[in-house]
Amino acid sequence: MEYSLGLVEVSALGNAIIMLDDMLKAADVEFVATERKLGGRLVTIVVRGELTAVKAAVDAGVARAKQCDCLKASQVIARPHNEIFKFLHLDEEEKKPNSEIAGTHVGTTVPAKTAAKSAPKTTKTASKPKTSSTAAKRGRAKKTN
Repeated sequence: MEYSLGLVEVSALGNAIIMLDDMLKAADVEFVATERKLGGRLVTIVVRGELTAVKAAVDAGVARAKQCDCLKASQVIARPHNEIFKFLHLDEEEKKPNSEIAGTHVGTTVPAKTAAKSAPKTTKTASKPKTSSTAAKRGRAKKTN
C-alpha cells in the first residue's frame, strides 16, 4: 500500500501537541515522527496515511496552527520516494522506526523502568568517585569554618 506523508512545522512544543491532536482526530492518519529544533521552539510533526486523509489532517493542523499564530510551514508528499523513509529513520518495508537513538524516533520502545528490571543484576557495586567540584566545595567549607 502506498502512503503519503504530511508535515507541519510550528513554533513551540505545546502548540505542536495541540495541533497533532487535531490532526489525528480529523482523519485516519498515523503519527510517524517529530523533530524538535532550537530546544523545542521549532517542531515538525510528520503523519502518514492515504493521500486524502493526509491532506485533511494537514489542513486541520494548519487551521489550528493559524489560530495559535504559530504556523511555520506545511507540506503533503504523495507517494514519497523510499529514500525519504531513511531520512525519517523508518524501515522501508514495515514503516516502523528502526533506530532507538534517532532524533525523530516515534514508536514503541522498551520503557526505562522495564529495561532496568530486565537488565541483568550485578552483585558488585562501585562507589562513586569524588568529583573535583565536590572536593572543591568541601575544601571551601573547611576554610570558612
